[in-house]
Formats: sequence, structure tokens, C-alpha cells
Amino acid sequence: MTTRTASSPSPRTVEPKGRFIRRLFDTISPRYDRFNRVSSLGLDQPWRRRTIAGLKLLPGMRVLDLASGSGDLSVAATRELLPLGQVVACDLSYPMLRFARKKFDRHPFAGWHITLAQGKAEELPFRSGSFHAAAIGFALRNVSDLDATFRELYRVLKPGGRIGLLEFGRPNSLLFKLGHRIWLTLAIPLIGVLTTGKLWPFLYLRRSILQFLEPEQVLRRLEAAGFRQIKAEPMTGGTAYLYQAAHPVNSN
Repeated sequence: MTTRTASSPSPRTVEPKGRFIRRLFDTISPRYDRFNRVSSLGLDQPWRRRTIAGLKLLPGMRVLDLASGSGDLSVAATRELLPLGQVVACDLSYPMLRFARKKFDRHPFAGWHITLAQGKAEELPFRSGSFHAAAIGFALRNVSDLDATFRELYRVLKPGGRIGLLEFGRPNSLLFKLGHRIWLTLAIPLIGVLTTGKLWPFLYLRRSILQFLEPEQVLRRLEAAGFRQIKAEPMTGGTAYLYQAAHPVNSN
């Protein structure tokens, strides 16, 4: 796959969002983990562990890690599923999946229990009722159609299945909000350039965080898709949110 290097300030004005996002992650995949650790001050890992813990996984379950990126959620889920169970890591970017496979092969047992799939969140290549649980890490901002994504998650889950959706947020505290805005505006682009050599993906990251839906709006969309037991849990002062919901056992 050939990666273009031209600057792209907006997915809306230059190219369809799905193509833009795929190009973005194709570009930064080799340095993605390093950027995540530095830019979140190491908090992304405990946030991910909390996401997986909320799924209440049991050995033998089948789990979807949607927009899996480099596969951190997949690895965390595998630990809960041993000695049985399966994780399907699904992402739009083939280079990101290839990078994830190398990571899985370095983790004991992970390579045996994780399979890869390339696909769009809005049109998942799986049969209805295929999974006991699903997780998304920091990708709700990136999908082209959030409502279609939620409907697809609902479709591929078994009745009683749970989802955990981890996403960046915006703090409510005035002091925290000011520090957060400074971090997004100055630190994130600088860290992005230093860790990946690219600037434009991190200008998009800042903009997408600031423009994303309020938690109440996300919850309403999850309910409209059919989910129940819906809640939003702020973490680290609202810097991130964990959205949790369940597919009702009886959807009538």
C-alpha cells in the first residue's frame, strides 16, 4: 500500500472521511503506541483496562475489538478469556493491523486467540449475533456515521452482550478545561511531530476531540440503536469517557 504524504487539514473538505481516516492511520501506524503513551501521560493503559473490566468477560466468549488500532484492547481482553475464547481485531487500516499482528505475536497466547479482520465500522463483515461483547478505543470520533456504527454493534452482539466504548472527552472544571485546551493545542501537535514526524494527523486529533458530541448525546444515540443499561463514566476529570451499554436479552 502506498502512503501519501500531502498535508490534509480537513477530512470533510478534501476527501471522504473514511478514506481520510484510513490514510491517517496508515501513515502513523509504526509510531502509534509511542504517541499514545506519551500524549496520555501513560493513562491510556489504565483506561483500557477499565474498559475491558466493564465487559465482564468469561473464558470462551467471543469479543470484537472494533477500530482496534495497534491492538491494546485485544491483548487486554485475551487475558480475561484464557484458556478459551477469541478476540477479533477489526480495523480500517491494513498497516495498523499488520503492526498489531507483530504485537500479538510477542504476547504469550495472544497470537493464538486473536484474529484480524479489515472492515468499516458502519458495515461490519460479521453475521448477526456473532459476539458476546465489543469494545472500541478512541475511535468514535473517527467513524463516518456514528448511528450506523451503533446499529452495527447492536446487530453483531448476542442478546445480553455488552459494549465498552472508550473516547476522549472535555473536562467540565474551568481550571481543568483550560489546562486540557493548552495540552491539546500545544503539547499534542509537538508530541505527534516528535514521535511520528507528522503534524497533520494531530491537528485533526485536536479538532476531533473539541468537536465531538457531549456525553448525553452519545447516550441518546446508543439508546436509539436499541441498547439499554447505558451509562457514561468520566475518567481523569472528564479527559476521557467510558460509555457502557448492553444488548437487551429480550428486545421486544
